[in-house]
Amino acid sequence: MIKDQSRILVIDDEIGICEGVKRALELNGMLVDFALDGPAGIKILEEEKYDLVLLDIKMPQISGLDLIKMIQEIDPEIICIIITGYATVEMAVTAIKRGAYDFLTKPFSVEVLLLAVSQGLERRNLLLEAKRIAQVEQEAKQLAEEKVRLEKLDQAKRQFIRLVTHELKSPVSAIENYLKLILQGYVDPADEKEILEHCIIRTREERKLIDDLLALGQLEVIESPPVFPVDLGEVLESVLEECQEDISQKNLHLIQNIESVIPEFKAVPEQVKIVWRNLISNAVKYTPDQGEILIGIRFQGSKLIGWVQDSGIGISDQDQKYLFTEFFRASNAKEASIPGTGLGLVLVKRIIENLGGTITVTSHLGEGSTFQFSIPVDSDKLD
Repeated sequence: MIKDQSRILVIDDEIGICEGVKRALELNGMLVDFALDGPAGIKILEEEKYDLVLLDIKMPQISGLDLIKMIQEIDPEIICIIITGYATVEMAVTAIKRGAYDFLTKPFSVEVLLLAVSQGLERRNLLLEAKRIAQVEQEAKQLAEEKVRLEKLDQAKRQFIRLVTHELKSPVSAIENYLKLILQGYVDPADEKEILEHCIIRTREERKLIDDLLALGQLEVIESPPVFPVDLGEVLESVLEECQEDISQKNLHLIQNIESVIPEFKAVPEQVKIVWRNLISNAVKYTPDQGEILIGIRFQGSKLIGWVQDSGIGISDQDQKYLFTEFFRASNAKEASIPGTGLGLVLVKRIIENLGGTITVTSHLGEGSTFQFSIPVDSDKLD
């Protein structure tokens, strides 16, 4: 049964055919337009939506066979029916292969026309329904995947909150216990200075943890801080000034390999500082006295490459798998009682990835580690 108000376009260079088809189909409740050549038909199809096209094979400028592909590029579900007075089996097969739904030979009766158009419209309805079902199924799949992702995210957030609570409480509890022992008179006055120094160390750990948590939280906000052109080398210099005392105390040999010409990139300056600060402070912490640290920057292709290499304690292959996980610390670092929050590398990875870059680590136990990051540089956005 023909759907009411179906829209049909006739493309034929014979005005009599166009008017005859239009009259027959409009009497059966359809809206019909026509064009007398291919380009005119394509222009109409680009401006209006049609369900079915009846087109002649032999026309000036563009043949009906060539029009089929052009029409289906505009609407893949549109139905094309060929009408021609030069019908051959070979031509019919070619038309079907090109994407035609049916083939009518001139002259044809109104009944044959209505049957072909009716079946074509039914075919279009089936195609549209199949497309709709596929879209619904795709949306349902996406919703299911999003539900799983949100559940995992919620679970990760709950676990993160538990870890944060534990990590925040531990230093406070230790400081509180130390101070109680002093106030209750259980500590020899000669040992009080050492205990107070322990309290200061734990307080610094707590402050570093809070700073890292605040920085991590800042990366999660929807409205990020404003970005500015950043010179990676200049930021490195400022961080090295901060770390100079620690480097000197351990008598570390610092080598810099910085290219003379380094393009700027847009970023939050303080976040870039966090990257260098964490990578360099880790290298200093985990490198024994009189060890070596190599820091470099180069511009390669359209990316800035930065790296920090140390001759420190290294990281096992097993621990490297979890290195960028919240609160994770390598087993040998914990055994050596080297302080750390387990958030520094998480911050570094998030910041680098937010800049569209990547970070990698190469390390061997007892031989040191190399952290290398790359940041894409879009010079057009620096103007």
